[in-house]
Amino acid sequence: MTSHFLRRGVLVSSLFLSACGGGGGYSTAPPAPVNTAPTSNFAFSCADLVCTFTSTSTDQDVGDAVATYSWAFGDGSPAANTATPSHAFAVGGTYAVTLTVGDRSGATGQVSRQVMVTPPALPAAPHASFTAACTSLDCTFTDTSSYDSGSVFQSRSWNFGDGASLPTTTPAIHRYAAGSVTTYPVTLTVADANGKTSTSVQSIVVAPSATANLTLLQASRVTATIVSSSCGAANDQVVITAPIRQTVFANGCFDPIAMTVSLNGNNVFAAGTVLQVDVLSGTLGSSILISPPTIRLTGNFANGWTLTFDDGYGGPGEPDFNDLVILIKATP
Repeated sequence: MTSHFLRRGVLVSSLFLSACGGGGGYSTAPPAPVNTAPTSNFAFSCADLVCTFTSTSTDQDVGDAVATYSWAFGDGSPAANTATPSHAFAVGGTYAVTLTVGDRSGATGQVSRQVMVTPPALPAAPHASFTAACTSLDCTFTDTSSYDSGSVFQSRSWNFGDGASLPTTTPAIHRYAAGSVTTYPVTLTVADANGKTSTSVQSIVVAPSATANLTLLQASRVTATIVSSSCGAANDQVVITAPIRQTVFANGCFDPIAMTVSLNGNNVFAAGTVLQVDVLSGTLGSSILISPPTIRLTGNFANGWTLTFDDGYGGPGEPDFNDLVILIKATP
């Protein structure tokens, strides 16, 4: 509409626009955030016919979370709806176990894994079991099997899930060649002197180390100091891999804050040397890696480099890049 009024004797016209429907203006609502479907994932551990499953599923949306679980065990049994169900299979075999998870917004994600189980040879039988401890791609597996009265150990064999196997040895040490976070089914089979066997299988998750390269602009001595830590993994390690190899911190989550280590025996590195620093994730109880271990690097030669490390274990607020904070300082 148009209005007229006088200003110092001059007729002035003003044009006012209003939005249709009244209100004298308009506003644009921000677009609704796009919901990302959750990522379904799980770990499992089996002894003979009985398996325990643990969801390690995640949802990357802020304020959202995995809210529902549905497990199909591949044997026709009813679905389970908890995060950590146990299930006893009736007969031995390989089953396609599927986990479907849903977030609070109703989006779903699904993953399937092949799970092999074997029946126990009762009575007077072996009962296979083992523990696993991994640092980055290097894992140590220890046979913890038990034997009924009248059942005596005869042999064992390992299948590491990547095509490699090993007889007899315990502990068994194996290095994987994964280029990213990867899950392997590791199987231990034990036999007693009567020819009865038992099998235990566990899903093992490994990931390569996170790496940072630091260039020394002048000939220098170099130290590494733990500034802080906020992690609980066993054997989170800081290692120099070039031009020398040196384990700087062997158990970073538990090494003392302010612990300082001289590199190369406190000998001088030549100008132009590139230090390759690897940080390796260790083992955190029954938890498994859900993302690649990662380093963020800040600083420079003059002031020192700060490495903030996230070891890849999940939980609220992860990744938070405060699992290990390391200062690398060069002194010309």
